[in-house]
Formats: sequence, C-alpha cells, structure tokens
Amino acid sequence: MLDEELLAAWLRLTTVIDNQRLAVSCAADQPRLPFNEAMVCGLLYAAQASGESLTASGLCRRTHILKSQMNAILRSLEAKGAISRRQSQADRRLVELRLLPGGLALYRESHRRSVSMAGRLIDEMGEERIRTLLPLLRQAADIFETIQQEV
Repeated sequence: MLDEELLAAWLRLTTVIDNQRLAVSCAADQPRLPFNEAMVCGLLYAAQASGESLTASGLCRRTHILKSQMNAILRSLEAKGAISRRQSQADRRLVELRLLPGGLALYRESHRRSVSMAGRLIDEMGEERIRTLLPLLRQAADIFETIQQEV
C-alpha cells in the first residue's frame, strides 16, 4: 500500500505544481514562456555563463525531451526573439544555440516567479523541514533517472 500512497502523493504534487503555470511570465506585454521554454533558456544561460555552447542534441540529453519536441520549443523561442542559432566555428556540422538579451529577460522574469513560489513554500514548511526534504528529493530523482535508463 505504501507504493499506492507514494504514487498518489506524487501525482497530487505534480498536478498542483502545474509546471506550465509555474514558469509562465505574468507581464501582460511580454510573450509567455512555458515551463519547457524556461528550462531551455535556463540551460542556455548557465552554459553561456560558463563559456560552454549547447546544441539541440545536447539540450535533449540534458532535459530528456524528445528531439521533435525540442525542435518545436526552439522554433517558439526563435519566434519570440529569445534565442539564435549559429553554425559552430569548431565543427561546422553543429548548430550552436545562443540566448539573446530578450530571452534572458523572459527567463529572469520566469525564474523570479519560480523562486518566489519556492520561497513561499520554505516560509510555510520551515527551513529545517525543507533542508530535510532536499536530499530526499535529489535521491528520488537519481533513482528515477536510473530506472528510466534501465527501461
């Protein structure tokens, strides 16, 4: 029965969080940035900050998003002026992705909203309980990742 309780709690949590609403920008005059687009922008931001470049394939590996879905995400981000594509100077076969200033602004607004919601959860649950929860969540993610690789 514990497996059923865990599954029910997990489904409730993921339903309540609703990643699509979590990451969408609130500003009426800005384009919306759904969860997957925000995640891609965050990865591009981190890569650029460390001097790394990312390709669509690299993003697929990091996010576990299918290539067809990633292409749709990248087209949407391009249409919003958030990213650009350019041929790699090191390997002409590769197309590198860059986060543009407009994409950075969208990402920062989306990230600000997510961090605000996380802060509220910390306020409600307490710092000590969150510090206890974090290693458990990380371990659960690691285990699920291993399970997915085995399937």
